[in-house]
Amino acid sequence: MASASTENTRCPINDLPELVLLHIFSYLNVDERSVLEETCKLWFHLVRTSTSLALNCVVQLHSFVEIENQPNRIRLGRVLTRWTRQSTNTRKTPQQIDPRPYGYVQQYLKRFRDVIKLLYIDVEQQDATCRSVLCHLLNIFNTENCLNNGGREIRRFRVRFIGENPLLMQSLPITQALRTFFQFDASRNRQQSLISCDLSGLKISLDDDTILLLAKNHPFLRRVNLQDRSLVCILTPFCILQLIDTLRELEDLSVDMISLCDEFFLMLVGTDDEPPAIPNSPLKHLGIRIRREEKFSDEIDSNLWRKLREKYPQLRMTLNFDITTPLHRIRAYMNAELQLPVKTLILNTPIPLVDEICLAATSFCETLENVFICTTGQWAVLTRTPAFNQAVLFLALKCRNLRSLYVDVALYEETINEIYELHPNLREMGASKLLLVDSPTHDIPPEDMGELFG
Repeated sequence: MASASTENTRCPINDLPELVLLHIFSYLNVDERSVLEETCKLWFHLVRTSTSLALNCVVQLHSFVEIENQPNRIRLGRVLTRWTRQSTNTRKTPQQIDPRPYGYVQQYLKRFRDVIKLLYIDVEQQDATCRSVLCHLLNIFNTENCLNNGGREIRRFRVRFIGENPLLMQSLPITQALRTFFQFDASRNRQQSLISCDLSGLKISLDDDTILLLAKNHPFLRRVNLQDRSLVCILTPFCILQLIDTLRELEDLSVDMISLCDEFFLMLVGTDDEPPAIPNSPLKHLGIRIRREEKFSDEIDSNLWRKLREKYPQLRMTLNFDITTPLHRIRAYMNAELQLPVKTLILNTPIPLVDEICLAATSFCETLENVFICTTGQWAVLTRTPAFNQAVLFLALKCRNLRSLYVDVALYEETINEIYELHPNLREMGASKLLLVDSPTHDIPPEDMGELFG
């Protein structure tokens, strides 16, 4: 009986080597690892002491919401340990925020503060508690704490807001927390400098002071994405000029076109009289997003783009047309005379585009590899036309290097089959989105149309 009992309680997974267990655990976010510690002594020991497991830390800050007259609370996402929940019933007395709401996550990041190399944080920004926790977690890695506890080795950093917030939230505390995080001076130690910083998931406007502080203290950055999701970009061309002048190893830069100017290109290519300020820039990818601000911008200088292509023949671009981009500006950037080396094309549009797709197929046929065509629910039915199908098929025919193709408007079955015949690789999982029914990416309420498109 004793042997049978032992056999029944034995856990076969614990027979795996510790390295295998740690590899399995690495797929869990930090806020999920608390459950592992409560399973058995072995797992408790591995999670508590393993520095290799702590190298990559992904944190997701979610909340519970209580709906009035509904017995069950709605779960917006995973719940953190010992969180004080927020209620949607405004008539109730607001609950006081627990001073230790992030319990396990905070202690985990503190414990491995000096070994973490990747830090990704997703936060439900509409919840006040989640925003407060984000600021606390970023402050764990301030200069004073890190210097007193063995330094800091974070190499890749990302903050992303998830969910929607119809109200204008207070962004000053988050901006200040980001500055505190960026104040750690790694300018003299390459091993402590960030090499990748992705701020494209923020729904607050990034300002010059924050970005210049990032560049000053982390001069070895190679990848920077500054295309935040705010309605207005306030990063000035001066900031981008300082950024590219400071980051001499920058390989991948993504910004809004409104933040660029002719001087940016002159720093890279120079003039007939003066050499470039950065003679041998390692820049390999330039991501540009064009939004409604471009309505008031100057005409494109084709001469500068020509010089840029000649000096950096390996440079590739991501051209991202926002849903608010004026139609005439889309056509201007697709002008064949520019010959932009576009590798990835993102078309977010509330109106049907046919001529523009054909123009992209002609202008970018040599370099285009990834295409994303997204529309709104209001216009999807108008986009589903024979002309649109012919345009998408023409794109597939002209662009021989196509690796991914996403179209959220229904296509004819024969169109889809012809595209697959031209590019069999698009049949692979995740390589394409070619559907027989509409699946619009955007859904804009009619009352918001005027505010969005100005």
